[in-house]
Amino acid sequence: MYTPLIVANTFIDRYGQEGGLTHMKLQKLVFFADGWSKAFDQTLVNELPQVWRYGPVYRSLYDRLNVYGGQPIQKPVKPSPFSNNEGIIQRQQDADLVDWIWNRYGQYSGGDLSTMTHNRGTPWQVMAERYSYRVPTHLEIDNEIFKSYFKSLASSEGLIGAAST
Repeated sequence: MYTPLIVANTFIDRYGQEGGLTHMKLQKLVFFADGWSKAFDQTLVNELPQVWRYGPVYRSLYDRLNVYGGQPIQKPVKPSPFSNNEGIIQRQQDADLVDWIWNRYGQYSGGDLSTMTHNRGTPWQVMAERYSYRVPTHLEIDNEIFKSYFKSLASSEGLIGAAST
């Protein structure tokens, strides 16, 4: 498992020069990468996303990238000012997932991806609705809801057999 920043840095390392990798877009790409990993009974990210106004947010990633605002991030980000390296995914299978996610979602803006996370039945929407859209601070998306949603997507696209929860 990786920190959200390591997954985000992998997107930046591979696709940051194409431009358009904003903090919001990276949040959503990490969410989709982690979700799709769960569809195949893996866990890519070592923390669960929280339910925020503009969709799912990884708190640790927010804390590290919020200084960029809406500006594109073109180089991997160090986890702290005292770190010697940025850290990116090294395991080929996980890097391949990042590429697959990019090919599927990379053409969308952060706003578009945020809208996708708000669609009916998504983990964010289910959790927000559970609280009548008055979500307590730091509420994490339930892992089973997260996993079930992406298993269902994978099943409906013929990527895995019948969805199981």
